[in-house]
Amino acid sequence: MNEWISTQQSSNIAGFSYDETNQTLTVEFHSGARYNYYDVPSHVYENMKTAPSYGKFLNSEIKGAYRYARQ
Repeated sequence: MNEWISTQQSSNIAGFSYDETNQTLTVEFHSGARYNYYDVPSHVYENMKTAPSYGKFLNSEIKGAYRYARQ
């Protein structure tokens, strides 16, 4: 089972998890929308876990860099 990280301090992201086998990052927004981002390297996920702002990290490092699909 993948670790689910709740981000209560984030104004936009409710939480996220990472499937290392498939290199898939799942992000849930406070709106309830969930997106999968594919082929995300594990070091990017590790950097997201320690980012001071999850939303800013997602916008600058993941959106536009990896293919995605809404669940």
